[in-house]
Amino acid sequence: MPGDDFHSFIVRIWLEERATKDSPPHWRGSLIHVLSGRQMYFDRLESLPGLIRPYVEAMLAESQLPEGE
Repeated sequence: MPGDDFHSFIVRIWLEERATKDSPPHWRGSLIHVLSGRQMYFDRLESLPGLIRPYVEAMLAESQLPEGE
């Protein structure tokens, strides 16, 4: 990832069919990291930041390396 100063993701979100008409809606989704092709799935929208966080943290760590490393 050296030299990369951004990450791109494809996010798909869909609503699962309800088991019964009284069931609450259930969201699901997938996240694809474009550069690596890694695909991750989630079943809670609140999970999305946690899936992206490692990429942001790695980018931050690399930006703090001394020049030439």
